[in-house]
Amino acid sequence: MAKHYLAVDLGASSGRTIVGTLDNGRLTLKEMNRFWNGPTEINGRLFWDFVHLFRNITEGLALAFKEYGDEISSMGIDTWGVDSGLLDADGKLLGNPVNYRDSRTADMFAKVFEKVPKEEVFAQTGLQFMELNSLYQYMAMALEDSVQYKTADKMLFSSDLLSYWLTGRMVAERSIASTSQFYNPVTKDWAYDLLEKLGIRTDLFAELVDPGTVIGETSGLPVVAVGGHDTASAFAAVPVAEGEQCAFLSSGTWSLLGTELSEPVINDDVLAANFTNEVGVCDTIRFLKNLSGLWIIQELRRVWTEQGFDYTWDEMAEMALLSAPFEFFIDPSNEMFLAPGDMSTRIQDFCEQTDQKRPQEHGQILRTAYEGLALLYADTYESLEKLSGKKLDVLRVVGGGCLNKTLSQFAADATGRKVITGPIEATAIGNLLMQMLAMGDIASLAEGREIIRNSFADDSKTYLPQDVEAWQAALEKWRECIVR
Repeated sequence: MAKHYLAVDLGASSGRTIVGTLDNGRLTLKEMNRFWNGPTEINGRLFWDFVHLFRNITEGLALAFKEYGDEISSMGIDTWGVDSGLLDADGKLLGNPVNYRDSRTADMFAKVFEKVPKEEVFAQTGLQFMELNSLYQYMAMALEDSVQYKTADKMLFSSDLLSYWLTGRMVAERSIASTSQFYNPVTKDWAYDLLEKLGIRTDLFAELVDPGTVIGETSGLPVVAVGGHDTASAFAAVPVAEGEQCAFLSSGTWSLLGTELSEPVINDDVLAANFTNEVGVCDTIRFLKNLSGLWIIQELRRVWTEQGFDYTWDEMAEMALLSAPFEFFIDPSNEMFLAPGDMSTRIQDFCEQTDQKRPQEHGQILRTAYEGLALLYADTYESLEKLSGKKLDVLRVVGGGCLNKTLSQFAADATGRKVITGPIEATAIGNLLMQMLAMGDIASLAEGREIIRNSFADDSKTYLPQDVEAWQAALEKWRECIVR
C-alpha cells in the first residue's frame, strides 16, 4: 500500500510543499505549490515575511488534503539556518524575524571576542565563524537593548517556529539549533557557560529534540521534526552507499561542502580552516564549510534584468563558457559578496583591489564567478580531506545546483575528482526520508538512501575531470589573489 508524506521545504529564495509517495520501495514527488521567499527591506533592516510563508504552507497543506485526504501519513518542515523568532509569554510572535543578511551583525565578532576569546567560542561550539550566525545576531540585540529581546519569553528557529504555529508545541530541533553557535556538539546541549560569559540570555531556549521526532499534529496529521536545517535534510538524501568515501556538496544559493562523520572534530587546525561541526540526522555530524553558492549568479541575473538584460540561466552559462578561462580571480566567500546588490561591480572592484584588471564583458564576469566558485570548492576539498583524515574519491552534489552543468563540470575539473549529481530535490527528499523513519515505514538511514538511489537514477549525472593541470595552475593563481 502506498504511503504519502508532505514535505515543506523553504530555502533562502523560494519555498514549496511537496507530497512524497512511497510505493513498492520507490519514492515519487508531486509539488503542491511553490512560492517566493526572500528578504524585504523596511527602514534599512531586512526582514523575512513569516505570515506569507505560513499562509502558503497552509495552502499547500489544503491542496494535499484535497488530493490525498487522510492517506497522508505525516508532514515536516525544513528551512535555512540561524534565523529565529522571539515570542512573548502568550506564545505570540513579537515581530517578523530579521534576515541573516541584515547589517546589524557587522563588527559583532569584535564585541564577542572582547568578552570570550575566539578559541574558547570554537572549543565550546565547534562552529564556523560567520557573522550571520545566531550568536552574533543575539549579541547585536543585547547591545542595542532591543525591547523584543528583553521582553521575549522564548526563541524558536525558523522551522521550529512554523511547526509551533501548526502544533502549538515549542521545540528546538537539534540540527537547526546546531547552526546557531549556541549549541555544543560534544555535550549535545546548549553552550550555557559560553552564553553566560557573553551576557546572552539562556532562558529563551526550547526543549531540544532529535530529527525524526513526532512533535504534535495539525488537523489530525502528525508533524515530524525532520532535519529542520535544510542542509541536514539535503545531506540525508545523498544516495551514498555504505562504505563509500565521498564528499557531499549541497548546492544552491549557498554551497555547503563537507562529509558525514560520527563525532565532531574540534581542534586548532579545524579552527584555522574555519570548518564547522553541525548536527546531521541519525546521530551524525555534518563536518563542512559553508561557502558562497549560486547567490552571486542569482544576483547578477537580477540586477542585469533590472538594467534591461533579460538573460536566461542557460544563456548565462553559455556566455561564461564562451569567455576565455582564468583571466580573473575572485574569492566568492569574501564578505563583499554577502549582501544583495550589484555583483558585477563588486567582482570588478575585487579584481582591482587584488591588482588584477577589471573584467568588462558580462561573459567575462560570469566566467570569473563560476571559476571562483569551482576554485573555492577545490581549495576547501583539500582542507576537508586533511582535517577529516579521509580520502574522499568522489564529490556527490545534491540540490538545485545540480541543474547547472557548467558549475558541475568546473567542480570536477578544479577538484580533480569525479562528480556525481542528484537528486535535485534533495532537501525535500531528506525531509521525507526522516518522516518515513519517524512513522516506522523504513528502518534506517541506509535503507532510505537505497530507496533514493533506486528512485532518482534519472537525476544522476557523472562529470569526469578535464584539464586537471590547467586547473591546478589556476588554483595556485587564485590562492595568490585572495591572500593579497
